[in-house]
Amino acid sequence: MEKVIFDLDIGVDDAMALIMGINDPEVDIKLVTTVFGNVSVEQATKNACYIIEQCAKTDIPVFFGASKGLKTEGINAMDVHGRTGLGTKVVAENVSKYPLNTSSYGAVEAMRDMIFRYPNEITILSVGPVTNLATLFVKYPEVKDKIKRVGIEVGSVDGKGSITPYSSFNAYCDPEAVDIVIKSGVPITLTTKEIGTSAFFDEEQRTRFKNAGRVGPLLYDLCEGYKDKLLEPGHYAVHDTCVLFAILKTDIFTRQNVDMVINTTNDEKRGQTKFKNNDNSHITLVTSVDKKKLFKKMENNIKLS
Repeated sequence: MEKVIFDLDIGVDDAMALIMGINDPEVDIKLVTTVFGNVSVEQATKNACYIIEQCAKTDIPVFFGASKGLKTEGINAMDVHGRTGLGTKVVAENVSKYPLNTSSYGAVEAMRDMIFRYPNEITILSVGPVTNLATLFVKYPEVKDKIKRVGIEVGSVDGKGSITPYSSFNAYCDPEAVDIVIKSGVPITLTTKEIGTSAFFDEEQRTRFKNAGRVGPLLYDLCEGYKDKLLEPGHYAVHDTCVLFAILKTDIFTRQNVDMVINTTNDEKRGQTKFKNNDNSHITLVTSVDKKKLFKKMENNIKLS
């Protein structure tokens, strides 16, 4: 079983991924941390607490982290995920769960302590801006050789963007943080814009999810108002679920080890990523996805809820 720290900027696809992780028999979520991105870090934290209350059979600790990038101000994608990040139908209301931060202890310290509690067993899935992860590596570099793997969703293979002509959203939010993470030497599994936008489901599949199990109606409702700019209406991307499933032993994906660079200059190409095949690299790029197998696994996870 994979012991996981889930680091999220909870919008719709993050919420779906968290639901999948909670209900996956191969995944043991030890900690959830939140970051700015799709919504503010405050709203992302509330959304995380809500999803855990609604879906988890046992509690999962939550800590909030960065409200902006290392050298950038916080931005958002509420036009994609809705005003509160969970589409236009689901709202994180009547949430009794709360984050466990204190004045001197937050997401980064919680990550550090969980890694040292389970040395070489923890996979960190940082599926929003990777600011918390980069801060962890800078502040506590001793953790880097104690992490099993990192999973991130950032960049594009074709060098084209979603928020700018050259940059994907997570890359643009904090390219300096991405640069720190990819240079860390920690084993990385990475999905890009291409994987997320090719792994979308339609209304027919949405209805199958709704009828699959206890949390199916919630996943169905999350789609209401979820509008990926790169997809047609009625198509729903599962960017972050791909990152989760890619760290498991599955034949859903093909992979290639690569070198990666990201543009951190303050020009129009800020956040642009480039990749080059290198069989000896510590970075594993997901290159294709079998949608039929992906959605079958999602259905099976919902049936376990």
